[in-house]
Amino acid sequence: MNVTIVVTLLQTILSLIPQITDSKGVNQVVTTLLQIVPYAVKEAQQLLPMIQNIIAALSAKDGVTADHLAALKALDAQVDAAFEAAVAAYLANHPANPRTAAAS
Repeated sequence: MNVTIVVTLLQTILSLIPQITDSKGVNQVVTTLLQIVPYAVKEAQQLLPMIQNIIAALSAKDGVTADHLAALKALDAQVDAAFEAAVAAYLANHPANPRTAAAS
């Protein structure tokens, strides 16, 4: 599953939420989200190094000013913090898979 598919699916789910009127609909959305989250985390993990490489490449370019470097450093910190916060939030809300934990 690629980023475009995940984004489109999430946008579709978001647009359908006002039409959900029963617990069956909520269950379907929750089930779908549980299936999507691992792909979203994987995509984020794949995008993060690319973003960091762009920041590093720009930082090494001639003609980059001190203001540019400060902005790039702040952006790098922002990307790292956002990713780590998202992973921490996911892990806090999704303990180890009960089936996997039971099998160990």
